[in-house]
Amino acid sequence: MNITNPLQTALLTWYRASARDLPFRRTRDPYAIWVSEIMAQQTRITALLPYFERFLRMFPDVDALAAAEEHDVLKAWEGLGYYSRARCLHRAAGLVVREYEGIVPDTLAGLRRLPGVGDYTAGAILSIAHGQREPAVDGNVLRVHARLTDDDADVTRPEAKQGARAWVYDLMPEEAPGDMTQALMELGALICLPKVPHCEGCPAEGLCVARVAGRERLLPVKTPKKPHRVEVRPVLLLFDPEGRVYMRKRHEALLRGLWEFPAEVPEGVEVLSKEPCGKATHTFTHIKWEMEGYLCEAVPNGPAPDDGVWADGALFETLAVPAAFRVFVSLVRNLFRTKETNTVES
Repeated sequence: MNITNPLQTALLTWYRASARDLPFRRTRDPYAIWVSEIMAQQTRITALLPYFERFLRMFPDVDALAAAEEHDVLKAWEGLGYYSRARCLHRAAGLVVREYEGIVPDTLAGLRRLPGVGDYTAGAILSIAHGQREPAVDGNVLRVHARLTDDDADVTRPEAKQGARAWVYDLMPEEAPGDMTQALMELGALICLPKVPHCEGCPAEGLCVARVAGRERLLPVKTPKKPHRVEVRPVLLLFDPEGRVYMRKRHEALLRGLWEFPAEVPEGVEVLSKEPCGKATHTFTHIKWEMEGYLCEAVPNGPAPDDGVWADGALFETLAVPAAFRVFVSLVRNLFRTKETNTVES
């Protein structure tokens, strides 16, 4: 499309003048852009920045990530949540090393072969890193498209996504398609917000069909999600006489491979006392955990089970523990610090 298109001109001019200075916007390295896009799924940009920079220090390229142990990758991801993203990224890095000589694919078909890479992530990598006119359409872009075009199609339906992809493609300039990808991302993240769009500061306010019609807060149309299934879950902080806490490695699909405080007393462990130590809730995609914590004095009557370990303070810090348990992680850390202080003083 010619640069004289008013909407294209407005968005690109605004983005190039006002874009946030983000570390992954200072590079065209497809690996770094790939990592940033995977992290940005389900995570606010401001929240992921320290994780992104630390992750690239630990795993600066595809080869380093592929060679890493999964538990180290999960530990580096700790706090970002949705750990399947990290596992897929790790597996995909191995595939890139084995089948693409360590070079991130530069085609849609090649990228879509990688675990965890869908059309949106592939489009972002291809347009930003390689300058290809490949649209990247996620929830933010669907919302922006619905409002700018006054489209009341249900954005959960495939037809709405197809329409948005065609619209984005037409907006993308030949010489810098990645700038349009990022302009739409930026607009959705900062201005065209889900509930209360900041229309007064929008570079496309006068070109937004829904805004002109007074319908911007009615869009996008979206089928409501089903309510989360609630699970009440005990959280046992089991401390042995040596001051170590028992941790269990999960085998379940949800949070697989991460370490948790058990919900049940493991075999071979006797609990001498048990007292409440707090409550917490955590919402996953389809499940909501309502957790009740208990501080327990426990005695192991043998070695820990294969999926468990008695961890002192140093070992505890190396374990990747889901963000769902952050309240209890803080409590355990405080108990370890108290023990260290008492040991020094005595």
